[in-house]
Amino acid sequence: MMSNETDWLTELRSTDAGRQASAVASLRQTLIQGLRVALVSRGDVGEEQLEDFAQEGLIRVLNRLDQFAGRSRFTAWAVAVALNAAFSELRRHRWRDVSLEELLADGDRTLVNKALCRAIREDLTPRQRAAILGELRGLPFDQVAALLGSNRNAAYKLVHDARRALIRGLHEAGITAEDIRYAYPQ
Repeated sequence: MMSNETDWLTELRSTDAGRQASAVASLRQTLIQGLRVALVSRGDVGEEQLEDFAQEGLIRVLNRLDQFAGRSRFTAWAVAVALNAAFSELRRHRWRDVSLEELLADGDRTLVNKALCRAIREDLTPRQRAAILGELRGLPFDQVAALLGSNRNAAYKLVHDARRALIRGLHEAGITAEDIRYAYPQ
């Protein structure tokens, strides 16, 4: 085990193949341990993936030794590099099976959501906004009415008017009912 930051750099850059190999093996173990601790809460990362992440991290660290600025411990920096590699791979894996249709649908959802957020923010009164947001969060209607300090009939009229204002706002933004059905198929 290296005793300080200079030792790590010296050993990893050593022209003595044995010393360098020993430092690389030690760093690999350090990366595996660091990755294990950092990724312990993820149920989707097994030992085999940890080994792969450590190997990729090790390659990146060795290729970037000159970028180590000494503002942290070398091992902390190396584990951060390995974690970056691991998270990049996990993101790639997560999106690997996403189809073009799904991406387009997500884009449609984003456009609809932006238009909806704008309409909620700009086209509704504060009480209408509170009623709609309560409804969108799944609050029971009686609870929405109680929060508004209103009776059920008045709250229903308020929500009805808010929905109409949202429909107008979405229509003005060029979002049709068909766009919404396409973005959120059932």
